[in-house]
Amino acid sequence: MKIGIIGAGDVAQALAKPWAQAEHSIMLSSRHPENLEELAKSLNVHFGSVKEAAQFGDILILAVSYWTVDEAIDQIRPEIEGKLVIDTTNPLKWRQGGGTERVIADHLIAGEVMQEKIPEARIAKAFTTLWTGFLRQHAHATPRVAMTLAADVEADRHLVAGLIEQVGFEPVDLGTLGESRPLDPPSPIWNVVLTANELLARVATFRATL
Repeated sequence: MKIGIIGAGDVAQALAKPWAQAEHSIMLSSRHPENLEELAKSLNVHFGSVKEAAQFGDILILAVSYWTVDEAIDQIRPEIEGKLVIDTTNPLKWRQGGGTERVIADHLIAGEVMQEKIPEARIAKAFTTLWTGFLRQHAHATPRVAMTLAADVEADRHLVAGLIEQVGFEPVDLGTLGESRPLDPPSPIWNVVLTANELLARVATFRATL
């Protein structure tokens, strides 16, 4: 599979390496692709501009900071008609004085917000609930650590689940984008290392409060 990754930061790198090892063809991208050559060589992946990665990928991974997401969308929009875009972003920004704060209203669901931003594509949500350090530390742990996903199309959820397994986590399908509020901060599963059964128990309790 050809995977275009929009971004080249920690999340992008943590996903690119195992997928390249699984023999997918990967392209990292940034606003300054000339700076990616050494990194791409170390990961055995391609590199290019954001637009080139959008052209390259059969599916795309949106792995940029949320405050730059609209700029990234403007660059990829001409290339994403009908494609699956896996959104790894969280609707957060740095708060003055430290910490982060949510930048969409509490009643909104990040996956639905992203689908409204990119109606040309099919949106899936995954890789949003664990800090990048946890992605590296707990890949292929025993027992496997859970990783949530959501998408409106069942076949897309199956594809994303396979990609999660290749990164070394146990996929937990939470359903459609409309059912994906537990993936968004704050929630009781966000940035917590859990098994699938532990995660599902927390999700059930959380959903009962919505």
